[in-house]
Amino acid sequence: MPTGRELRSQRLRRVNFQGDALRLGMNWTEEDLAKPQVLVDSAYGHGHPGTFHFRPLIEEVSNGVFESGGKPGVFTVSDICDGVAQAHAGMSYSLVSRDVMAAMIEIHALGHPHDGMVLISGNDKSVPAHLMAIARCNLPAIHLPGGTQLNGPDYVTSDQMWAMGAAVQRGELPPEELEHAQSIACPTCGACQFMRSASTGQVLAEALGLALPGSALIPVPLTRHLRFARLVGKQVLKLIAEDITPRRILTREAFENAIVLHAAIGGSTNALLHLPVIAREVGIELRLEDFDRIHRRVPVLANAKTTGRYPVEYLWYAGGVPAVMLELRDILHLDCLTVTGKTLGENLSNIERSGFFEETRGYLNNVKVTRNEVLRPRADPFGPEGGIAILRGNLAPSGAVVKYFSVPPEMHVHVGPARVFDSEDSATHALLAREIKPGDVVVIRYEGPRANGMPEMYFATAIIAADPALNTSTAVVTDGRYSGAAKGPAVGHVSPEASEGGPIALVEDGDLIEIHIPERRLAVVGIDGQRCTSEQVDQVLAERRERWNPPPQRHTTGILSLFARVAGGSDVGAPLT
Repeated sequence: MPTGRELRSQRLRRVNFQGDALRLGMNWTEEDLAKPQVLVDSAYGHGHPGTFHFRPLIEEVSNGVFESGGKPGVFTVSDICDGVAQAHAGMSYSLVSRDVMAAMIEIHALGHPHDGMVLISGNDKSVPAHLMAIARCNLPAIHLPGGTQLNGPDYVTSDQMWAMGAAVQRGELPPEELEHAQSIACPTCGACQFMRSASTGQVLAEALGLALPGSALIPVPLTRHLRFARLVGKQVLKLIAEDITPRRILTREAFENAIVLHAAIGGSTNALLHLPVIAREVGIELRLEDFDRIHRRVPVLANAKTTGRYPVEYLWYAGGVPAVMLELRDILHLDCLTVTGKTLGENLSNIERSGFFEETRGYLNNVKVTRNEVLRPRADPFGPEGGIAILRGNLAPSGAVVKYFSVPPEMHVHVGPARVFDSEDSATHALLAREIKPGDVVVIRYEGPRANGMPEMYFATAIIAADPALNTSTAVVTDGRYSGAAKGPAVGHVSPEASEGGPIALVEDGDLIEIHIPERRLAVVGIDGQRCTSEQVDQVLAERRERWNPPPQRHTTGILSLFARVAGGSDVGAPLT
């Protein structure tokens, strides 16, 4: 330890005499008590394949801590699965679980006298929860990404189950085909095989400098994952010794690096909820315009599902996050400090000199896929700009988000009649009954953070994406959010939300809704099917506002009732606190 700096754990031992006795009751030794104390907290649980495999990782992190002279303390706060929570009321708990997990890790980290921590997670809400906790607690810390699944036979993935299920419900597909696909879609543990929230979160952890270079998206069966875990356990002791805390790493430049990577991988829209709340923990304000500004100048390089062709496993084989960073080296802040104790630029130089890229790309050789098919060179990008646009207008004064990289070009400018629903369930029923016509704009409201926890509208978008009559002509606009696997003309995060009296609450069937991505506009431009001037629209909306009454709270007990009372808007990440 540095001269003159006393460890937090040892300082607190001098005032809490019961703590030593209780730890000795867990078979700690007197020698253990004097070591640096490292929290090893994970999302381990039986909720989904993304956490089920964590026990060996926990053991290897603990081994690394022991080998470097520390004492690990193993804790667990598991997460729920967005895929399992889909299509029922469970999805309302997804977003708020992020903040609850972060709070529990804060309690573990600071309620006990820990000197540093390693957090292990790989999925939709657990990764942002862990990054929030790292930022909030400001103990020397490293994130260990949970890795990805191997791809199934014929590239079948779990996100395809929704369209197949809808086809079965309509009598268009034999149930046996769905059952077979379900049996092969998740052949191993790990995050799902597409660039949705889970994989995006892993990339962001490494881009921020909180995960070791090359550790994001690693295929779970590889023993290199276990070696990363052992190395993380050792490295956290170095961070403790050098007093390298997250607030030295999480600078504004680090967050800009993360947004650059988010653009380059065609990442999930959910990152626009998560990065701002992580930044908020260290006193940095990220605005929606920061994403729009950076995405305009960063091309999409990753040819990854669902918009692209290949599973994210292949992106790691193409060199992972370090390879993406090297393509964008001239627009990254290379002087940002990372958990290696070195700068981002030093990390990239070191990994270029190592055998890492030869190893990873050898796996692509096995499947006869070239690196440039999976990770495009900057001179020949998969998309000329990053995939996110921020829309504003009289329908979304505080902003809305669209992943326009996955929107058909013919829908980048669209005007259509509104079909208004006050829940996703009612919209889904209308879609399954084929009541939605080409050209319609499906408006799903009262699904924002305070109304219903801001669930994903994935089922509705999956039905549209699977219908040839709708997938290039029909849009969805909502104050809810989307899965990273969603594709097509889907505009979410409309703010202010309907339950707060946002303009989306005032829309009626037949209003003309304009989506204009090039001009970043989302607006009501007509009433009852007729184009109107902006002044006429404003007058009608004002008259409707006089008649509008907020609906009764949907949730009156439990955590969702608390979220309904205090959650921030989606434009600032929908924080619980």
